[in-house]
Amino acid sequence: MSVFGQHGVARYLLSAGLARFADEMVGVSVVLLVLARTGSSVLAGMVVAAYTIPSILSGPFLGAWLDRTRRPVLALAGNQFVLAVVACGLVVVSAPWAFVGLACLAGVTLPMTSGGFTSLVPRLASDVRRLTSYDALLFNFASIGGPALSGVLVAVWGPVSAVLVLAGLALLGGLCTLTLRVPTTGGAHSSLLGAMRSGLRHLVTTPPLRGATLASVVAYGSIGMLAPTLPVHVVSLGYGEGFTGVVWAVLEVGCVVGLLALRRFLPRWRPERVVFGAVASFGVAVAWWPLASGVPVLVGLVLVAGFAQGPTLTSLITARQVYTPAELLGQVSTTGASLKLGGFAIGAAVGGVLVVRTGPSTVILLVAGVHLLAAALGVLAARASQAVRVTP
Repeated sequence: MSVFGQHGVARYLLSAGLARFADEMVGVSVVLLVLARTGSSVLAGMVVAAYTIPSILSGPFLGAWLDRTRRPVLALAGNQFVLAVVACGLVVVSAPWAFVGLACLAGVTLPMTSGGFTSLVPRLASDVRRLTSYDALLFNFASIGGPALSGVLVAVWGPVSAVLVLAGLALLGGLCTLTLRVPTTGGAHSSLLGAMRSGLRHLVTTPPLRGATLASVVAYGSIGMLAPTLPVHVVSLGYGEGFTGVVWAVLEVGCVVGLLALRRFLPRWRPERVVFGAVASFGVAVAWWPLASGVPVLVGLVLVAGFAQGPTLTSLITARQVYTPAELLGQVSTTGASLKLGGFAIGAAVGGVLVVRTGPSTVILLVAGVHLLAAALGVLAARASQAVRVTP
């Protein structure tokens, strides 16, 4: 049976797509709003960090609850409603502490947008690998459309319009999510704290999963450094800040092309090894960005880097599914997502400071180096022992 013929899958893709589209608009829309209001790259980096840091603590708790609740859609929809309200608040505030505080509030439930939705995949389809591939493509399409739409709206009507559209999409995504009907998981459940401990223990003590998670967290942390850096780099090449959204979109186009071109070959290798190879390849590709003489050349280099990064997300999701029992999948998925977001937050804060002190080219080279380091650390973390394949 086609994956789209199964109950709830089409609505899942719509709900997750809207939620992720809104989330992907944050990095461009809110950063450019803060820059327009304050002119501070440091504050822009702090706001991105405030949006992502709370998820480090909330992710494990939300994941453990998601594995046991009979209405997981309430948690997933609630995240979108909070984001919609916060986005409207960002439009009317002007004080630096208000920007940071509202971003922090929205970030509490952020792991639900990525890991939360993804953890539902095994409940909705018998062909899990195929739906996982569609789910990863959904991330990429949202990552293309979100920044691109933000860039267009900022260029034509200003950053306020982009943030308001973000709020509308988040609201619509939450309403669609409430229509999902997700089968409950069977079996007895331990206490909430016990489930959190079990999930964290499993993540730490399963070598391939640990290695893939470590590599993705460190690599995504360096991607966070690009959030406040790319607008400065684009301006230094003679284009407006709004063109930053186009650059992010081109990166994701490369990811889609890379995944579509390589996905039929991915089952030949263990998923964690694909993660390590893709992370290292992306680092090599990014190292060429500072050599771009203009934005057209930069766009071409970014497209190549996106192609190299293409298999990373679907292989990471596959690693979680392959090495994690069903009763811990929500916990592991949201914890992994929260760790990645935490890394992104730290990277954004560091990038906002470094781009002022050293310039964008230095920060971009640092991003490339950190990706190579992330791949090496992942390989080392995965070498301890062989893991048992726990799901088909």
